Amino acid sequence: MEDNPHLNILVQLAKVDGETDDAELELIRQIGISSNVDPEDIDAIIAKTAAEDTIPSLEHLSKKEKIELMANLVLVMKIDGRVHKEEMKFCLKVLKKLGYDEDALFDLVSTTLVDPEMEITKEDIQRRAERYLTD
Repeated sequence: MEDNPHLNILVQLAKVDGETDDAELELIRQIGISSNVDPEDIDAIIAKTAAEDTIPSLEHLSKKEKIELMANLVLVMKIDGRVHKEEMKFCLKVLKKLGYDEDALFDLVSTTLVDPEMEITKEDIQRRAERYLTD
């Protein structure tokens, strides 16, 4: 099974608040499948990744991959309708590794915090994420 830092990080996020939500795991499975990851590999990643694992290195990701990861983090964080403090802290750590500053995260999740029911598409998040990423 090939290492998949993108999915590892999403699983860590899903587990960081101490309760792994089925909706979060289902979304992570969909993200993995859309990235052509074998379903058995996705389940193995979910099973073996712990919330407190160290965040994998992200320097090698392309700008497009960083934006994709950023958008997926926000989507996983939002899916249960609540944004937990632990999730925010974890996302901040990942964002710093991606080269974002705190303002980016607050902007990207602020609409969620203000109105968790508000429909926001992955494309919206990606567009906003791109504005913050400096090369």
